[in-house]
Amino acid sequence: MEIDRLVKETEKKIGKPIVLRGIQSPDREWRGHIAQRPGYVLIEYRDDMAGYFWHYDIIRQLLALVASGRRNITVYEGGIQFPGN
Repeated sequence: MEIDRLVKETEKKIGKPIVLRGIQSPDREWRGHIAQRPGYVLIEYRDDMAGYFWHYDIIRQLLALVASGRRNITVYEGGIQFPGN
């Protein structure tokens, strides 16, 4: 599966495991959150309908941000929110 391959490639690049967690959020603009945790990176992503594949584009976007070094950010439809914004 493409997402599994992307997760493994990103884990190899950053040298840490990645934990993916689907979240149902009432905020329709919220796409996901990336958090650095001790020993791993947590990626929470919008998953309104478990079992469907609509969230794959969100996961790809969040993995690309992790691979580029981004941590502790929240992603919305309109852009990225950094801590303190």
